[in-house]
Amino acid sequence: MLIVLLVVSAGCLPQPVSPDLSSRPETASREPVRLSGDVHLTEDTFWNDSIVIDGTVHLSKGKTLTIAPGTDIAFVRRDADQDGLGDARLMIDGELVAVGTPAAPIRFHSAEAAPRPGDWLEIHVDFSPRIELRYCEIRHSAHGLHAHFTKGVVEDCVLAENIDGTRLGRSRFTLRNNLIEHNIGKGINFRDSRVEIRKNILRYNRVGIFLFEKDQDSLIQDNNFYDNDLHLRLGDFFTGHLTLSHNWWQGAEAAEAASRIHDRGEDPQIGTVGIAPAGQWIEGSGPRDDLSLTSLWQRETGGFVDALSADDDDTLYAGSWDGTLRALDLNGSVLWTRPLGDVIDAAPAAQDDRLFVQTWGRRVYALDRDNGEILWQWSYPPSAADDHRQGALVTRGDLLLVPTWNGTLYALSLGNGDPRWSLDLGAALRAAPSLDAEALWIGNVHGEVFKIGPAGEILYRSGLGAAVLTPAAISDGGPVFLTRDGVLTALAHDGAVLWRKELGEVCFYAAPVLTGDSMFVATAGGSLWKIDVRNGSVLWRAHLSGAGYATPVVHGGRVYVGDNEGTLQVFNADSGGLLVKQDLPAAIQGGPLVRGEFLAVGVRDGVVHLFRISPSVAIGVSSEVF
Repeated sequence: MLIVLLVVSAGCLPQPVSPDLSSRPETASREPVRLSGDVHLTEDTFWNDSIVIDGTVHLSKGKTLTIAPGTDIAFVRRDADQDGLGDARLMIDGELVAVGTPAAPIRFHSAEAAPRPGDWLEIHVDFSPRIELRYCEIRHSAHGLHAHFTKGVVEDCVLAENIDGTRLGRSRFTLRNNLIEHNIGKGINFRDSRVEIRKNILRYNRVGIFLFEKDQDSLIQDNNFYDNDLHLRLGDFFTGHLTLSHNWWQGAEAAEAASRIHDRGEDPQIGTVGIAPAGQWIEGSGPRDDLSLTSLWQRETGGFVDALSADDDDTLYAGSWDGTLRALDLNGSVLWTRPLGDVIDAAPAAQDDRLFVQTWGRRVYALDRDNGEILWQWSYPPSAADDHRQGALVTRGDLLLVPTWNGTLYALSLGNGDPRWSLDLGAALRAAPSLDAEALWIGNVHGEVFKIGPAGEILYRSGLGAAVLTPAAISDGGPVFLTRDGVLTALAHDGAVLWRKELGEVCFYAAPVLTGDSMFVATAGGSLWKIDVRNGSVLWRAHLSGAGYATPVVHGGRVYVGDNEGTLQVFNADSGGLLVKQDLPAAIQGGPLVRGEFLAVGVRDGVVHLFRISPSVAIGVSSEVF
């Protein structure tokens, strides 16, 4: 018998405090506690830090396993019985209390370098009076949470990349505000149980919910389902009728939603499902989040700040309408300034020890990142379009790509600025080129879009009907362009149209931003849209305080976006819930930057503002099991 007791006194936890924001404290790494073979926990046990399970850990009846926020529990893959599934598991005959926080979730996952579903078996629970999982992640298992004759709560958790996220039998559970995704079997699998399934997001699963047999008056309501192969499936032994109301089925009406529900319509031997869909995305779904922004400093410039970028060393580069480029550290100290003679409204590009920027004087500069010294400069001819908004510079290999007002795309040598090739694209280029694996894509103000090869050859061209003012977003399937009239067009890599979506709002300089299978678009009409990049369908729409000219930034599951009313807002990227609304003195027309716990934003009061992002330690959660 082996008793494992890991105790850390809260008063002894390290509390790093440093006035120097540029030197972030490193988290001390501790050797994980390794539990091998058959381990029996016969006393109340507390886990924190890192645990590696190579075998079976068994908690005795009447005992409680409590797991601290931020604990990492990794399971070693071994398949002694050769059934194709990992054997490692956690067996609970007592009570399990695993309560994390949004900032410090508890993680159950594979220990393998290349994890996959089924690497470990399950969290197996029998006859437990209390299972409490909050802000936990369960990944790479075969059966996820596998419980019988048990009462529990699973809230604000992520069940992802398993075979099944749950297997619940003859139990009473509440599953609320969870994200259930990318499970190759079933997201939620239950039978003969009373289950409340509410305010969850179920997506990218083979089956979202599987009801195997019987039902004890379960409640399935206020959930968002999308991009599952089947949203819901009845098992071979369920012969009754299930009525579901007020769930969102990817915007589908009842008849269309039924095409992703497996019931008597597909198998005459099983029961039926009736649905009354919600008309729009259910707000407040998925894991709940919260944060606050604390102002740390402001650094004045002499003009609008629309152009902000950063390098890997967390140096901020602020281009201003006063014609000066400034390098700042995270303490707000000015490292160097470089007057360049004209407005800078496109973010600088950094590569190696150099920084590249263009100005309204139609000049391109290469500067030393350490001191701002000009290494070389190059200019291009004027045009009638020389009046506002330049495209940012982009590096590729040893080339610097320069989109210009005169409609020519130039490729310069990074080393000395010598032109390598140029291509006249017929109208002003106000957006940076976007790169895929082999070529680049760019659009002009006449609505033409181009695919261009590495030597400057046009591989594809087409017309979209309205001005392209933003860079394309590059998905696995190809580029997605946004035009001024608010139309998104997704193209395949060969230029074939995959889908189009009309937003019905004017769009200026806020580029579409991709993350995973979703895309975020801020519009001049004052909306933030979340779009399913697979098919162009709208997932949700949030409202800004004013016109959105600034490209959103997605970081850590949140969307940061500013608008022309000077309001900086932060939304949960999954649910669309508003987390923070911060008023600033003037319009925000450049995308913010997130560097760890710090948020920098340039504002048209001529100031760079820096905030500390403080995540919530705890959010009020429901404790009852219905």
